[in-house]
Amino acid sequence: MPSVHIVGGGVAGFSLARELVNKGYSGSIKISDPEGLPYDRPPLSKSLQREHFVPLSWFEEHGVGLVQESVTELSVPTEPDDWVVLATGTTPNKLQVPGAEYARSLHSGEDAVFLSSMLEDGMFGQRVLVIGAGLVGAEFAATAKMLGAQVTLVSSSSAPLSKVLGTDMATALHAEHSRRGITSMTGAVTELGPTHAMVSGRRIDAEIIVAAIGVTAETTLAADMGLEINDGIVVDESLRTTSQRQVLAIGDAARMVQRPRAVHWEAAMEDAAIAAATIMGTEATAHSVPWFWSDRHDSHVETVGDFGKASRTISRLNRRGQLQVLFGLDESGSLIAASMVDGGLMSKAVKRLIARGVTPSIEELRDPLVGPRDLGRQDRT
Repeated sequence: MPSVHIVGGGVAGFSLARELVNKGYSGSIKISDPEGLPYDRPPLSKSLQREHFVPLSWFEEHGVGLVQESVTELSVPTEPDDWVVLATGTTPNKLQVPGAEYARSLHSGEDAVFLSSMLEDGMFGQRVLVIGAGLVGAEFAATAKMLGAQVTLVSSSSAPLSKVLGTDMATALHAEHSRRGITSMTGAVTELGPTHAMVSGRRIDAEIIVAAIGVTAETTLAADMGLEINDGIVVDESLRTTSQRQVLAIGDAARMVQRPRAVHWEAAMEDAAIAAATIMGTEATAHSVPWFWSDRHDSHVETVGDFGKASRTISRLNRRGQLQVLFGLDESGSLIAASMVDGGLMSKAVKRLIARGVTPSIEELRDPLVGPRDLGRQDRT
């Protein structure tokens, strides 16, 4: 019988199993994951909760094997209808300073449960130090503050995530932490102790220290299998690894040839759909325009496209004079990115415009009275 062995039960791994089930795959499907029942990752930093995709009964109902195990050795399939899919995700980066072991990560369900317990069981107003103000660090800082902690957020930049959100939006969002009562610092951590950190020569005391300084693709198993590794497991457009045609890699651990590695929830979902098409020999839909979101404090933040390729930005302000949407244009003046706060339908509208290659006028982009449905309308034929 044909088989698919998926290593990793994150959004990419689980979504592939679900895609295969929904498309009527006739072979056996197995997911191996050390944490057991698959769960979604975004709620970990947003609400410190482990939210399972589906109950255990779903796997039983659809005949999907779920094995709680850490896979350390894996053979390349020898039968033509057997597949191995690496959905191994990422590992959190570690601080390289004396006392780094005193910092917790927020990467797994176990991490989230532990930090939630510490915040809920500890004294009101206990001190929390968050090192790193990227996506996870900013979300956790906002959550800890909401739960009554005194939060200090340390960043190496005054505009964290500027390559993702655009500099102006990243600066505005980072400044929001201070307005919400979080102590925000720009500096370098040089040493940690059990209840303190040294930041650019200043001692910061804290009962809880969390390091959120990015992640690295988990490629140990792939390397042991002799697969090509270059900032991730290198794959082609069909997500086949470059040296083994029946070994696929998907999600945060994979990187398509000549493309940057995508570490986004939606990209992992799309990887799953492409991998399912490869396995079943059907036509796959290509990746769409990149999109991701973040929730911090009481704001919903979205970004579309790639600000890394933008040479100019256009700001749209709301009625209070605050930045609501930041549009990114490339050297030719084409719309290639946008970030927004509480943008409603704007992200979907911009995503469609970028996909169609339509760029509204500068006046339209700036005008808050031009809604998502009307944006770019004058350019339509």
